[in-house]
Amino acid sequence: MHVRILRGVLAAAAVAAAVSAAGLAAPAQAAPTAVKAVPVGQPFLAVSQVTGNYLLPDDTKGNEGTYLQVYPSDAPTWNNKWQFNAVAHSDGQPVLHLKSSPAGHCATDENGNGSLSYLRTCSRGNKDQWWLLKPVPGTDPQNPDYGIVSYRHDDLALTARGEGDAYVDLKKMWGGEPSARQGWHFYPATSD
Repeated sequence: MHVRILRGVLAAAAVAAAVSAAGLAAPAQAAPTAVKAVPVGQPFLAVSQVTGNYLLPDDTKGNEGTYLQVYPSDAPTWNNKWQFNAVAHSDGQPVLHLKSSPAGHCATDENGNGSLSYLRTCSRGNKDQWWLLKPVPGTDPQNPDYGIVSYRHDDLALTARGEGDAYVDLKKMWGGEPSARQGWHFYPATSD
């Protein structure tokens, strides 16, 4: 009787070991890497995740020739919003215009590193107005902050220069990835 019990225990152990080995040999499931969709074609507000300030054109309306800045507010009273519009594709990702709404002018990389970005009349073929979005390392992979990266100078991203009412300029991304100061989060805009 002891032999039958021993054989049963050994058989059960062999089955358990086989199931366990099969589980270890099975391909590992990767953690989901899906991210929330960026609101392409939808109005949104952009907030610097380091300063907590809103991305705004200097005139708060988005007219031609105004520069980008950040501005603090607990309850925004301006009517400017932003919209990403796809103008091309590069390496499988959309290339975007960052368009002021309702004025309809586009953020432009005019002078590269250290320069301000001004709003100019949108032109689909003007690559100085083309932007890429790169997730900021270390932010929530399900809903990351994004760097708004110049297509023309792909090592530069829009960067909040400081706290409060401050310029937004193009700064180098060290290591090819946007830093926390270059991180923006996009929130759906409510209709007026």
